[in-house]
Amino acid sequence: MLDEQIGWVGCVTPRKQLYHTSDGGKNWVLVENLSADAPSAVCGLWVLDQENVFASGTNYPERPARFFKTNDGGQSWFVRDMEDVATLLVDIYFKDDQTGWVVGGRSVRPNPRRSDVVPTVLKTTDGGNTWQDMLGDINVPLGEWGWKIQFLDDDPEFGVVACENLKAGAILITEDGGNSWRRQEIRNSNGQMINENLEGIGFLNRQVGWVGGWGDQVFESGRTSETTDGGFTWSDLTPDWPKPDPGYSCPPSPNIGQYINRFRFVSDGSVTVAYASGNTVYKYTNQELHEPTEREVAGNRLLGATELHITADQVLIPLTVPEGATNLSVVLYDRFAGKVRTLLEERNPAEGLRPISWDLRDDSGQKLASGQFMARVTCDNESESRLIFPERTGDRLALTATTPHVLRED
Repeated sequence: MLDEQIGWVGCVTPRKQLYHTSDGGKNWVLVENLSADAPSAVCGLWVLDQENVFASGTNYPERPARFFKTNDGGQSWFVRDMEDVATLLVDIYFKDDQTGWVVGGRSVRPNPRRSDVVPTVLKTTDGGNTWQDMLGDINVPLGEWGWKIQFLDDDPEFGVVACENLKAGAILITEDGGNSWRRQEIRNSNGQMINENLEGIGFLNRQVGWVGGWGDQVFESGRTSETTDGGFTWSDLTPDWPKPDPGYSCPPSPNIGQYINRFRFVSDGSVTVAYASGNTVYKYTNQELHEPTEREVAGNRLLGATELHITADQVLIPLTVPEGATNLSVVLYDRFAGKVRTLLEERNPAEGLRPISWDLRDDSGQKLASGQFMARVTCDNESESRLIFPERTGDRLALTATTPHVLRED
């Protein structure tokens, strides 16, 4: 959001990848004047001011990587094909209308997969016309890409990038305004890897920061980790993450503080506020927190279960259709938000309990391997999502990121 009224939101739905609000989010309007070469999914979005908006995508190595922007508040858009410098693009940050960064991954292999890319941190000083990879010759492993980027508002020389790597969680740190970077793995004081698979990152200052994400190779633990020494050592925060206030709809205690994908910091003089979103939304502040009002406490309205599970190649999705509903849809996505199945689209659905099942087949009828998915239920103007977990066949997979890295290929 630019302010209390004007905002933008990016989506992973092709041809519906960008929306705009001018009334504080009460109504969202599809941006329809994007050119055909805009990215099919918007993964990164940065609103600098009322005129300048910057975006990047996609997070899929099989689709073209693109950057696009507006300098006139959305009346027109400029698109830049980024395939010469990137294979996939995720997050983006601009400090002014000329200088900015976008993070993702790149590969020199034809038809690359995620396992073929290495991280890239691209910088522009001419508004996105030309880009330079700022990582230089630092050693980074194959199968890793940049996911989120942050620069401190009151200390812009310091910035961090969370790198998604299914086997070795790591961040990139700059202390000279993004001109040079170093890679730091998420290890404790004993040198043990404690978080393999990252997405979200947020630093309060140069010393204190947090990372979150999927946590491990099987996308199950959703660990959240904390550093108090600038990223050199980390501790596992997940078991002690604060429980929500009574009355909030939230997973049970073992799942608190999981799957953190995004941190946002807002500072206004002596007041600091941060938000972290994942399984739930958390607020951090150096001020006293108020008690939630009844209006702020939302319960499960459409989906009764806090998480869903695959059992014998079937997933049971327990729906509750509200009275007077006019449109109902259930769409299933993979763990990188790629749509795999439209399970239900219905007009004027009958109200009440309505469990439906999914047989792990995609829209073409192909059977998918058991893994982690997401169910998205939309009923009129209400939407809810739940993670779908694979059937557990044994003990939780231990962290294993102790093998030597395969270094980048140029």
